[in-house]
Amino acid sequence: MKNKNIFLIAGIALCAVVLAGAFMFNSSSTLDQFQPIVTDPLAKAKEFNSQNALDFSKTICSLGPRYGGNDAEIKAADNMETEFKNNGINAYKEKVDLGNGKYTYNVIGEIKGSESPEKYIIIGSHIDSPGFCEGATDDAAAMGIQTEMARVFSTGYKPKQTVLIVGFGGEEMWFKGSDAFVKGHPEVVKNCEAMIDLNCVGAGKQVSLIGHSNQPKPVNGDPKLIDLMKQCAKQLGYSAVTGTTTYPSDTYPFYYNNDKVPVLQVMSQPFEVAPWSSANTFDKLNSKDMNKIGQTVTMTVLNLTE
Repeated sequence: MKNKNIFLIAGIALCAVVLAGAFMFNSSSTLDQFQPIVTDPLAKAKEFNSQNALDFSKTICSLGPRYGGNDAEIKAADNMETEFKNNGINAYKEKVDLGNGKYTYNVIGEIKGSESPEKYIIIGSHIDSPGFCEGATDDAAAMGIQTEMARVFSTGYKPKQTVLIVGFGGEEMWFKGSDAFVKGHPEVVKNCEAMIDLNCVGAGKQVSLIGHSNQPKPVNGDPKLIDLMKQCAKQLGYSAVTGTTTYPSDTYPFYYNNDKVPVLQVMSQPFEVAPWSSANTFDKLNSKDMNKIGQTVTMTVLNLTE
């Protein structure tokens, strides 16, 4: 009888241990699903590697001028989509009509939000270049920064909102790609909490946060985004200043939609090489400048989505 009682008690104890372990496993798995992994945005931002960004920028520059839906622009879009996927995030292309039978693409990389997936943070650049140059700073360097951000974000990062990393086609043709995106995705735009656009980066003295541009109509950078990015740059040891420029790039359609998305154009200024110049070639890009922009924007997005 004693032996039976001992075996019965031991069996009950074993079952309790197994059930407790299963409960703990399921609970921790569920919690991990919803708890953000990034506890140190500064350390995460420093995972950004400018060499990876430069390598992709070089690939884009080697295609030559990317303009008006030519073969180089289409190939650049294909390369961007592939690089997003290789770096671990969901990606797809959307066709953009340029008129007269011509077309290009927007390329969208997506990291789904864990708590508010219907809310959006957008990081933009443009895929095309002026029609006579390879456009290293305008805007191949930005594409390289975006693909490297995708790599950094693909592990250990669960944003509360959905993050979209977008390469817009047809920017040089008065923002065709971003205009098509705004018109084609009204719900995204309505629920967009920030649109940060990288334009003319990778070869300049400072991180320049554009407070005002004036053509074709005035666009003002969001003061809260400017303040946050300055704080992030300072923590990283970089200088960020408020600047001005002539053209607003792809912030324009977002700024002038009915929902008034908070926008901020980010540039490297003063320019080491004029963006609209045949001298704007890959060899002008600077690793330190790429890191300044890449790490600062990465840390800003981490803070916006924590």
